[in-house]
Amino acid sequence: MLSAEETRGPRVLAGQPLAIAGGTCASRGDFLDRESLPRVLRWCLLGRLALVSFLFLFSLGLHARNEGIPSPSDIGALFKLLVAAWGFSVLSVAAVRIEATRPLLRTLQVGWDLLFAVAWIYCTGGSGSLFVFLYLFVIMEATALLGTRGSILTALLCGFFYWAELHLEIHGDLWPRAAPIAASIVSHPGTYPVGLLVFILASMLSTAWLTTTLRQRISQAGVMLREQSAGLRNLMNLNDAIVRCIRSGLVTLDMEGRVTSFNEAAAGITGLEPGQAIGEKLERILGVLPPDALASDEDRGSLPVRWEQLFHRRDGRTLTLGLSASVLQDHRGNPFGHLLIFQDLTSYKQMEEELRRAEKLAAIGELAAGLAHEIRNPLASLYGSIQLLQGELELGGSNKRLMQIILQESERLNELIGDFLLFAAPRPGSKEEFPLFPLVEETLALLEKHPSFREGIRVSLHMDRSLKLVASRKQMQQIFWNLLLNALQAMPDGKGEIRVEAERTARRDDPAGWVTIRIRDTGRGIQAENLDRIFDPFFTTREEGTGLGLSVVYRIVESHGGRIRVSSDPGRGTVFQIDLPGQQSSVEHCECSEKAGAGRRQQHTGDFQCL
Repeated sequence: MLSAEETRGPRVLAGQPLAIAGGTCASRGDFLDRESLPRVLRWCLLGRLALVSFLFLFSLGLHARNEGIPSPSDIGALFKLLVAAWGFSVLSVAAVRIEATRPLLRTLQVGWDLLFAVAWIYCTGGSGSLFVFLYLFVIMEATALLGTRGSILTALLCGFFYWAELHLEIHGDLWPRAAPIAASIVSHPGTYPVGLLVFILASMLSTAWLTTTLRQRISQAGVMLREQSAGLRNLMNLNDAIVRCIRSGLVTLDMEGRVTSFNEAAAGITGLEPGQAIGEKLERILGVLPPDALASDEDRGSLPVRWEQLFHRRDGRTLTLGLSASVLQDHRGNPFGHLLIFQDLTSYKQMEEELRRAEKLAAIGELAAGLAHEIRNPLASLYGSIQLLQGELELGGSNKRLMQIILQESERLNELIGDFLLFAAPRPGSKEEFPLFPLVEETLALLEKHPSFREGIRVSLHMDRSLKLVASRKQMQQIFWNLLLNALQAMPDGKGEIRVEAERTARRDDPAGWVTIRIRDTGRGIQAENLDRIFDPFFTTREEGTGLGLSVVYRIVESHGGRIRVSSDPGRGTVFQIDLPGQQSSVEHCECSEKAGAGRRQQHTGDFQCL
């Protein structure tokens, strides 16, 4: 798997903006993005309501203890300020939902809280109030809502309002209920609290600087967190996509050998859903593995890193799997599970088998061709001599019958040698484009005349009438004849069905497409141990067979650049499928019905039925 460092985008350096969803978040944190502004405003509103409520209750407590601060008249003024703060907060909550008012709303919040602090401090003692610290909360709020410049400006305004109130008290223009600082100044004319003003202003500016610095750090941490989260999310998405889209089956196991993850390819190969596999022992999913298959490389012994084994699916199919395993380790090198990767090699094994068969048949073909030529020449001389003797000699009785047997067996031997030569070196002949439907009909008509054909055998033909093929017409008829005769002889009881299908299949890499031909029968089928041998020359399960029919079919199909496959279910029938390079042509289907509105026409030719 890839690390976060490999998939993460470029790092965000200090002073560079970072684009985020819904807006741009500056690295200094001077502005709030559209997503975080409502959240910060809501927290400020909640903080205000909690603070003003606490201040009012605290003031009531002071009054109850006869501290003299504030007076009953001042309590009424404080209550009015409390109600005003609650009312403004309720209106602000409604305004937060309107996106267009949010930029103005945050300025109004700071301005309102600044005026509220001035009024509250005035009602509780002016410059000598216990609640002068409210200015600090206003500065903090300005830092959160308005950024660095707003925070500094708010700190200066707080200092100005405090100086103005103190100045008016010193000159007797403003008389709050209690102002100990102002009273001391009035009792000592000529003294002005410069040190106090400097201290207050420094405190406010320090608060602005500290909160701004803290906000910048928090903002930068948020940017880095979002960056890391985005990188981690991208990494997880990439890993998920790799695991999901990889064509190899990928399974992870815990130390006890139980499945902890099962990707889509593994589900497609095994035919199991991930929910059926997760939590199960691997042996119940893929069967028994070789010893030390899940061991580390040091403990593997003689077992190769990759091995092959058979897998039996629940639908009855048997696959050849190529597997490899490795140990999962954490960052300290401690094992915590196993990783198993496997692929379906069945098609590759079939290709290898076809290649080996082609090489074997080619070698046998060369030998057969040489033998056939050596036998055919003296056989022709022998056959001609016997015919001359038959014409010149007058034989009767048993001698005449023996002469006929010699001639018949010579003809049969000549036919066998012809099959030999056709198998050894099938000539493609003159290729032409011809419709396939009439060729199959003609072959079926010949099949009807064969001695093995019975009334209980039904033959159906399913193909487009205009389906065309570019090939040797004579050899294509040889293919159909051999396969149809093989299907006919697979039903010795004279009952069953032979189905001939043909269709065009398109491929991306071949505009002309392919023609797929299937010949199905409901005969006795082929035993599993014989499936790999049926195309071998001279292999037959019938006493009267020569074992060259299917070998000739294989060689003709191969010479046309096609391929042939067979599947069989003993006792239920066999399917031969031939794929041949096709030729583009317009498609006209068989007439569906001679009657308007009918769905299908059935054309009967003897015992054959065309659908």
